[in-house]
Amino acid sequence: MTITATGLVKSYGKQPVLRGVDLDVAEGTVFALLGPNGAGKTTTVQILSTLIAADAGEVRVAGHDVRRDGDAVRAAIGVTGQFAALDNLLTASENLMLMADLHHLDRPVGGAAPPSCWSASTSPRPPASRSSRSPAGCGASWTWR
Repeated sequence: MTITATGLVKSYGKQPVLRGVDLDVAEGTVFALLGPNGAGKTTTVQILSTLIAADAGEVRVAGHDVRRDGDAVRAAIGVTGQFAALDNLLTASENLMLMADLHHLDRPVGGAAPPSCWSASTSPRPPASRSSRSPAGCGASWTWR
């Protein structure tokens, strides 16, 4: 399993947020954590990504214990919030290009030409107007070297 959590517990003061959460997410799985406001989704992601500690429970991400090997967990994952600061400024393709630039990646790979929404710019910039934005899903399947 890529993500395993057993008996995950977290409280803020006297307010319990997570009460024995168990997760098993296999490698290559697309996993969504859904629930109403206050259900503990953000708290769970913060624990899985080493931002906060659980009060109890065992958590492993990419084979690493979240409490003992946080550096290895952070090296293996990438996390973005639901409302990242650039969400309203960059398209999905532009966000991918930005992440590639931040990771010093050279070019897309995969044996095919980049999608038509691809911009060769080395510094992605928001479009001049919303009407010039490319489709939100454009470039979402590109793999970077």
